[in-house]
Amino acid sequence: MILKTPIIFDNDCISSFLWINRTDIINTLFDRQIIIPASVYDEIKKLKRFSNYNYVYYNLETEISNGSFQVEDIGITSPLLNDYMALTSMTNPKRIGKGEAAAIIIARAFDGTLASNNLKDVLPHIKNGQPPLICTEHILFMYYDKNYISPDDGQKMWQEMKSKRRMLPDYDFYTVINKFSK
Repeated sequence: MILKTPIIFDNDCISSFLWINRTDIINTLFDRQIIIPASVYDEIKKLKRFSNYNYVYYNLETEISNGSFQVEDIGITSPLLNDYMALTSMTNPKRIGKGEAAAIIIARAFDGTLASNNLKDVLPHIKNGQPPLICTEHILFMYYDKNYISPDDGQKMWQEMKSKRRMLPDYDFYTVINKFSK
């Protein structure tokens, strides 16, 4: 798989790592090449008000503060606004969420890679492999493939992500290894 940097994360993918306190994984793989759309940041910021979940927001805020993650906004003066509005318009039968739309548009604009687990929403908007797409399973496999973790470590993280209600495939991390090792 050929990745283009930067890596632009949708909520579901970045949250897989935020919820289990393992942003070190994506920092190791994509050092200072991580972009979080402002709409994704805003979605995660809502967790700040829940004492049991606020650590997820603070994990994100720490990465932004130390410069590991960059927040990118599609404001009203942005040349990306028209494309963003088209993807999120109530009149669009293929309308998608703000986070997914922002991540797709920013990935295209920066000639980067989209990181999303929400394949149902994002795949219809990826044409000819552009922008390239990775999911949590790709990232965890890449980390394993570089010998940073064992299969058992990967399986523990996979299970922990699922226990935090991260939307991952039904199979386990050992299946991910077999899938991508071919």
